[in-house]
Amino acid sequence: MKKFLTFLGIDNEASLVLCQNYVAPFDAKMRIENQRILLEGKDAQKVFEVIQSIFGDRVIESEDLATTIVEILKKNHQKITTAESCTGGLLAYQFTSVARASAVYDGGIVSYSNEIKHKCLGVKTDWLETYGAVSEPVVRDMLRGALQMFGADFALATSGVAGPSGGSVEKPVGTIYIGVQKAGNLAVVERYLFQGERQEIQKQSCECALEMLLKNL
Repeated sequence: MKKFLTFLGIDNEASLVLCQNYVAPFDAKMRIENQRILLEGKDAQKVFEVIQSIFGDRVIESEDLATTIVEILKKNHQKITTAESCTGGLLAYQFTSVARASAVYDGGIVSYSNEIKHKCLGVKTDWLETYGAVSEPVVRDMLRGALQMFGADFALATSGVAGPSGGSVEKPVGTIYIGVQKAGNLAVVERYLFQGERQEIQKQSCECALEMLLKNL
């Protein structure tokens, strides 16, 4: 049996230390995987019940990242928005596929063209001309524009080359810039190089974006 756990207000390393004594008597193990705590073993359910009795609503159990994030945002009374290019709305779907996600997600924008990036999100034309749409400066502007447009607490943004065409030596197919920003804080933008077909690259981009968000909540 496997269970993915998230402890509110406690980082993963500290969570493992705090739970060591509760896991030891049982046939179960805990480790960090995909920004969460993976509890697995024959007695995983028993260990979870013990942990839940101690931590109460500070521990969340969920199979997928989006549900975990929605639950955390609900508890913190916060909202998330999305600004997407290469993922074309798939990131927004991760949230809207979760029941009652409307409590934390008012909407997002698919800014697929440079014109929409500029007109709707305020991305500087200088950035688009100098660095191209697939770049860190553009993603930073996308984040800022989305936060302003929706008044959310957090924003996620994606821009990249999902393929099969459009790649270059500097930016081969699979090059994706993903950013997360909390209102009032500096943006965190990372460059990734994913492998696979177009849909696989889009899916990997969304999974990575959710992991980045969870890490920064």
